[in-house]
Amino acid sequence: MGGLTSTAGRRPLADNAEHIERLCELFDLGAALDPLRRVPGGFHHCMWRLETHSGCFAVKQLASDMDMANPDIVTQLNATEVTACEFATQGVPALYALRADGTHLQLLDGVGYLVYPWTDARACHRNGIEERHAAIVAGTLAQMHSSDIKVPELGDVPSFPVTAERVVELVKLARQRNVRYSDILEARLEDILRIVALHAPALERLAERQVISHGDLDHKNILWDEAGAPLLIDWESARRLNPTYELLLEALDWGGITAHFDARPFTTILRAYVDAGGVIAEDMIPASSDAIQGAWVSWLLYNVGRAVGLKDTRQRAIGSSQVDLVLSALLRMEKQKDRLTEIALQYAS
Repeated sequence: MGGLTSTAGRRPLADNAEHIERLCELFDLGAALDPLRRVPGGFHHCMWRLETHSGCFAVKQLASDMDMANPDIVTQLNATEVTACEFATQGVPALYALRADGTHLQLLDGVGYLVYPWTDARACHRNGIEERHAAIVAGTLAQMHSSDIKVPELGDVPSFPVTAERVVELVKLARQRNVRYSDILEARLEDILRIVALHAPALERLAERQVISHGDLDHKNILWDEAGAPLLIDWESARRLNPTYELLLEALDWGGITAHFDARPFTTILRAYVDAGGVIAEDMIPASSDAIQGAWVSWLLYNVGRAVGLKDTRQRAIGSSQVDLVLSALLRMEKQKDRLTEIALQYAS
């Protein structure tokens, strides 16, 4: 295991017979039967379907920009799979990577791999989300929060709230480079600076109560089998979070805050969470709201930085599209904030 990334190691796994063979040996999978087939599901990484004498498996080949020479990154990635495994022992429907030699993450010539049992469960398209999906997700979230598992090797993810100076600098640069929506950024600069000022104090408040959780229960990270049972995947974002913050964040996401917001899924998630034994802390609602908007502004400005780049046209395009998405979410949140806070308070303790 380990070592610097070789030229061979950078190849797609389907073209790397040596790595396929070594993975099969590490996990005692038997010989590969058919050529690997790339499958959907990897937004950042590559996913492959591997068929062997012992069954079918999904192999995640980590992206080349993941620094596998950094032991902290390797430890954290492995710890997130340990987290999924721990939750599975608590009855949470979590998909976690196979383990070999005491570790989930395998490094071959500097390339990281995670191997999972294959599942035919599928993610539900956002347009196909029903009330039952939202209620099940809320119940699962309540179950994770009440489990309060311990994973000592899971490190705290540092947060670096953006500074007012950096905001002004990026907005000015966006105007100079003629980035889409730079006029809106300029017009809303005072609002953005207000959110930035509230972000750090909100994070300090939320740190008073934290539990380990998934961290990204977006609809794409929950698969559903034919019986309608969920399976939680992609645990890379697992970390310690304030439970009220995570609940409100996911309720907003499932309500479509980045697209066409509907308060009904938002309300369904809060109600189902409380019905499942979850506790919404009333005194954490204001800080959660401030932290959510602060996180969106941080992501907004990160993508402004991508959009003003001079070299990588793909990154510029991604940055511009994300600026559009986050601005829309912030504007919707501004319009809906009082109403959503009122709904949250109805279910709070």
